[in-house]
Parts: sequence; structure tokens; C-alpha cells
Amino acid sequence: MAYTFEYQVADGRSTSHTRREHEKKKIKQHDPVLNKSKGGEGRPAKK
Repeated sequence: MAYTFEYQVADGRSTSHTRREHEKKKIKQHDPVLNKSKGGEGRPAKK
């Protein structure tokens, strides 16, 4: 069985909101079998 890992490096301009939206988009796009989350539930970044 082969797995692919995809990530995007967040730059200084991103916000916790944009990172959660990106996560939701990728989860919806790939529909991972073992994922129990819909994405975006992570804790907000420290300000």
C-alpha cells in the first residue's frame, strides 16, 4: 500500500482561519478513509 503526503508551508501572512480553510478544502478533495475530522477544528494560533 502506498501513501502520499502533501503539505504547504505557511508563510507569515497566513492566519489560523486561512490555514483551517485550506485544511477543510484538502480533506474534502481527498476524502481520506481513516480521517474522522471534517477539518479546521485545530486550536487557533497564538497571537
